Parts: sequence; structure tokens; C-alpha cells
Amino acid sequence: MAERGKTRARADGFTAARVDEAIRIADTDGVNPALEYMEEAGIPRWTALRVLCSPLMHRRRERRSNPR
Repeated sequence: MAERGKTRARADGFTAARVDEAIRIADTDGVNPALEYMEEAGIPRWTALRVLCSPLMHRRRERRSNPR
């Protein structure tokens, strides 16, 4: 796993949007519905579990000056 502050860029806009939505789902409805959403969206299970099990590693805001 990447160290805090040394995160890699997301693979693509589609995946980034699905991950962001899953994080919102996890915040409101819990981890299980978020995991199901990510699996249905085609996010690899290992990626989904890493994201949902490491809330301290979530990106807080878009770092780019121009969003995708």
C-alpha cells in the first residue's frame, strides 16, 4: 500500500468516479453496500477492499487545477 502523502494517480476517470461514489455510499449506508456497488461497477475486488478498509487513505479533494 502506498505511504500516506505518496498516493498514485487514479487509473482513469471512470474508475475514479465509481470509487468516489462508493466512498459516499460507505459513509451513508455502510461498507457492504459500497462493496456491492464497486463489484457491479467492475472495480477489482482487491481495489474495492483496499479502498473501503483504509478510510485514512481516502483522497480528501481533487488535487488537479482542472478536473478530468
